[in-house]
Amino acid sequence: MPAGSFDKIQWLGIIFSLIILISVIFLVRERLIKEKYSLVWLLIGLFVFVMSVFRGLLEGFSALIGVDYAPSAFFALLIAFAYLLLLNLSVSISGLKAQNKAITQEVGLLRLRVEELEKARTRTDL
Repeated sequence: MPAGSFDKIQWLGIIFSLIILISVIFLVRERLIKEKYSLVWLLIGLFVFVMSVFRGLLEGFSALIGVDYAPSAFFALLIAFAYLLLLNLSVSISGLKAQNKAITQEVGLLRLRVEELEKARTRTDL
């Protein structure tokens, strides 16, 4: 497709997707985001880029699923990506909560053990 035939919304989609892709790569390089989370964002950025450049794909997909207005199908797919991202984050939060509980219990037991040892030491020092 020649550059002159792109709509403003296509250019906006291309710029937005490139911002996502560059930002995610920067965040991974700086170790501000883990690789497993970056994959979801990279997929979203690539999806937006491909759909922005090849508008016919979006229109074909929309016709396939029975949606008359192609941007509606696009937003539905982006919402589906957001739900998958939220599900992924919920699983991670649940794991971290269980890990936090186990660590808290271990710290409590260690604190109790230290107090017992200090009491035993003060009794032997007398």
